[in-house]
Amino acid sequence: MKSETALDNLIEEMRSKGNLPALNDTVLEISRLAKNSESSAPDLAAVIMRDCGLASNLLAAVNSSYYAPRFPIKTISSAVTYIGFEKVYLLSLGLGLFRHTMETLQARNLLKLYATSYFSGTLAMSLAEVYGHASPEEIFIAGLLYRLPGLSLANTFPQHFLDMQSRINERGMTLNQACLDVFQVRYDDICDAVLAIYHLPEDVERVINQGKVSDEPLTMLVGEAAGLAAMLFGDRPAGKDVLRKTEKRIRKLLDRPKFSVSETIRQTFENDRNIKHFFSLGAEDVEIMVNLLEWGKANPMAVVTHLDFGTTLDAESPADTPEALIGHFLTELALCRKRGGELNPLLMLSQEALFRCLPGSEIFMAFLSQDKQQLLGRFYVGSSLHLNAQEFSVAMTNTDAAIVRCMKVQSPTEWQKGGVGLGLPYALFGRMPFQAAYMVPIVVNKQAIGLCFTGRLNGKGFNDRECVWIDQIVSHIQAAFSVTRT
Repeated sequence: MKSETALDNLIEEMRSKGNLPALNDTVLEISRLAKNSESSAPDLAAVIMRDCGLASNLLAAVNSSYYAPRFPIKTISSAVTYIGFEKVYLLSLGLGLFRHTMETLQARNLLKLYATSYFSGTLAMSLAEVYGHASPEEIFIAGLLYRLPGLSLANTFPQHFLDMQSRINERGMTLNQACLDVFQVRYDDICDAVLAIYHLPEDVERVINQGKVSDEPLTMLVGEAAGLAAMLFGDRPAGKDVLRKTEKRIRKLLDRPKFSVSETIRQTFENDRNIKHFFSLGAEDVEIMVNLLEWGKANPMAVVTHLDFGTTLDAESPADTPEALIGHFLTELALCRKRGGELNPLLMLSQEALFRCLPGSEIFMAFLSQDKQQLLGRFYVGSSLHLNAQEFSVAMTNTDAAIVRCMKVQSPTEWQKGGVGLGLPYALFGRMPFQAAYMVPIVVNKQAIGLCFTGRLNGKGFNDRECVWIDQIVSHIQAAFSVTRT
């Protein structure tokens, strides 16, 4: 009972100080979508798009040579289409958690721990790929969050964490013993409590909670990746002898007699664009690090003096003006139509185009119900994390509503607050009191089947250029539907 009380107190203090990444709204929403069987790829893309830093980091990961896209992937919609919902979810969850731990960092001297975590993750994913794991992204998260419970402790209780580490390093205590001495709780129990918050895939939880399954190959490979990362940051002794022993263990786990640790580090860091993006490491820096690792008489990261951990974790990609972006998106939409296939990728790309090119807008794609009595929201992207597209609902019998009139006349319509009502239910309009809107019906074979609704909550309406952009985007949607329905 005493141990349970101590555990509850630890978790509550970590929560209250904001040191548990699960408090991040974006991470929570990504996790919720993954657990909802009705969630779609556009739903996931919409959440990621709202977080510019996460979107930038995700695109850097998807454009790495690990995924080897034939052409640069510049949109979240394309990333989801290219590598799939599950992989984007896993990468976004891991990167989102990692970014939030950086945001809540309390002491600069802990930065090294977080950087080590990222290196653990990317090395673990490389090893999992060689091992033949079906979803190396899971192992990326496991490596990335391998030290998460310990990092949460270090961030919340820095002095106690140092005391625990000294017991391990100087007295030879086990992690559980040292943690019990300092925090009155075993480390395994803290792992269980922290991991329960995130609802991670079972494979990830099993690997992170290293104390319970220590002889599983993937768990051991993540441990080896974490060990190599610790050597790179001077937390463990390195040198040719140490690397040779590490290499021998990894070769056995992978059943690869010619596996090279040094070459794997080089290739991994070259393949992962976020290594350069986050930590300003170029090819020459990596080569120096590997050489120092083999030499074993210097801290590789300490020598790379320009390293500035995590400074670009929240940086947005280079600012593009809407005028420059719209040309790119219209080209991508034309290519998407040319490739044919499902409509969802094109609708998702259309929403991203509207969101990126029309700042401060709330965008809904809505379609008529089967009986044509309701116009129902299908996709949404905008400022609200917790809004469902289905909340956009208009009764087609309400002939006085501006939205219904727009559908009836089958022509783009501008709307300003103060005139005829939109026809939206109060449940939505009360939360989103639109001041201006531009509505374009989706017309196929002379019948309005849906609506692209773009609204703004401030008093600013849509200028002529923006209206033309919306018209052009909807024209691609109409053309795609026309081909599908013929």
